[in-house]
Amino acid sequence: MERGYLATRLGQVHYYAAGEGELVLLIHQSGRSARMFDEVVPVLGASCRAVAIDLPGFGNSDPLPEGTSIDEIADVCADAIRELGAAKAHVYGHHSGNKVATSLAVRYPELIDRLVLAGQSHSIIADQKERNEAIHKFVKPYEDVAAARDPKLMRAEKWALTYRTMMNVWLQPGAMSGSFKGGDALAKALVLDTLQGSEGSARLYSANLNYDLGAGYAAIPVKTLVLEIVTPEEDRLIGRQGSSLLKIIPDSSLAEIAHEDGDGVTLEGRADDLAAILVDFFALRA
Repeated sequence: MERGYLATRLGQVHYYAAGEGELVLLIHQSGRSARMFDEVVPVLGASCRAVAIDLPGFGNSDPLPEGTSIDEIADVCADAIRELGAAKAHVYGHHSGNKVATSLAVRYPELIDRLVLAGQSHSIIADQKERNEAIHKFVKPYEDVAAARDPKLMRAEKWALTYRTMMNVWLQPGAMSGSFKGGDALAKALVLDTLQGSEGSARLYSANLNYDLGAGYAAIPVKTLVLEIVTPEEDRLIGRQGSSLLKIIPDSSLAEIAHEDGDGVTLEGRADDLAAILVDFFALRA
């Protein structure tokens, strides 16, 4: 894959790319980087110019300043589209990336052709209070670190959280024997993303909590697909959200991908399924 850097208002943004033609911009979730699209970028590259960026604070991009808002991160994505030389882009945003993608479409409709907002049911809840409650288990470890008043203790807690998260990857069933689902490449990507995103994750989660996604939904001015990742656990505890969003997002449709239970499902290992949905909705041609 092609790799490079783009100049933005928050510094250098790293990207991976493949293919030629219409631009499809892929925006990752908190805690990960463009590496989560390693499998789908080459598949999409057969039909378009697929570009996955590392948001500021993640992967090989410059840091994300504390207090940066979702709107300001969306501004960076607009800079990236322009730097890539495209008049317009199709955009795919996953989990925290779907908030960035929503803001991007609202703030820069002239740059966006079609929009896909993907995530598990908890991630696409329109009501801000309800969504924040649903994602509390993901955010709480970072809130606990921030609660440490002593700067030295806070720093120690931050690195301890990073270390525990990385170790949890290697302690998953099959990781040591080589039978870990996704293989060593995925395990390595998870560890690298955790280390490189040790500062950015807390800051992006903070921006996420402060973003009014419901208001953003209502203001989206482009054709939109809601891609809900449904799991048995969230069907039971939260319930599916996609159909209710069609009443809020003006020109929208719904697709679903069923997945086994898991937190922060990225669809890695489902590149063909995801690419087929995107190629169809973006009306791309091989």
